[in-house]
Amino acid sequence: MTLPESPPGAELRVIGVRLAAADAFRLKEMGIQPGTLAHVTQHAAFGGRVIAVAGSRFALDATTAALIDVEPVERLG
Repeated sequence: MTLPESPPGAELRVIGVRLAAADAFRLKEMGIQPGTLAHVTQHAAFGGRVIAVAGSRFALDATTAALIDVEPVERLG
């Protein structure tokens, strides 16, 4: 599944980033890389997503979000 396919409130694990190397590197600097746990806080305008990662929130445009592969994660507790 890709990031835009996930509903608001979903807990996710990033399993792949299919972006050009420079763009993937920028996401990695922000903490978004395979293995990262993320929480979808809201759907942004025009198909984008706002996600929370390690205490920070990031708004991603629809094109970028569509190239981030994720899987759902069960919340413990």
